[in-house]
Amino acid sequence: MSMRPNAEYIANRTILVNSVRAYNPGDDVFASAVENLGLTVGVDVLPANPNVIPRPAANARRADWVAYWVGQGMPQDQVDEMTRDQLAAREPEVIGSPDLDANLTVPAVPNPTPSPAPDTVAFQVAEQSGQAAEQQAAERVERPGQGARKAEWVEYAVYRGMARETAEESTIPQLAACDYDNLFGPERPE
Repeated sequence: MSMRPNAEYIANRTILVNSVRAYNPGDDVFASAVENLGLTVGVDVLPANPNVIPRPAANARRADWVAYWVGQGMPQDQVDEMTRDQLAAREPEVIGSPDLDANLTVPAVPNPTPSPAPDTVAFQVAEQSGQAAEQQAAERVERPGQGARKAEWVEYAVYRGMARETAEESTIPQLAACDYDNLFGPERPE
């Protein structure tokens, strides 16, 4: 079983698509969904890690600089107080001593203890949050056809990445119209 790639962003608020709750705060959001849905970084979504947004060009728009610095963890109110030129001139903070010897070698850690496999962690989280454990080991679920029952659509939506509660609250037409690829990323390979 392969893990899905990590999303570049995390939902900062509830995001509706076609009147269907597509993302709850804290849900993974792929860059393609941010672009396709016209979501605003710093308002709708936050970068999942500091490297998501590359440093903009010096002549970039203020909005690009705002998204970059919010993604670096700078508080929104601090970003809002700065001009475009101040944001562009700001340098990332470097953690460490300024007189650190660049030639210093760090000894390797012999046989580091591996962290639990990501699939194991995801499985434990699913169990703890009350989701069915079989979701983590789900076999390929085909997109339901014309006349399919709601339960089939719910299972497909959950398989593609939608929260079970959201899928169960949605109607069959909403589940059928959902753009799963842009909202939750490409379908998992078998």
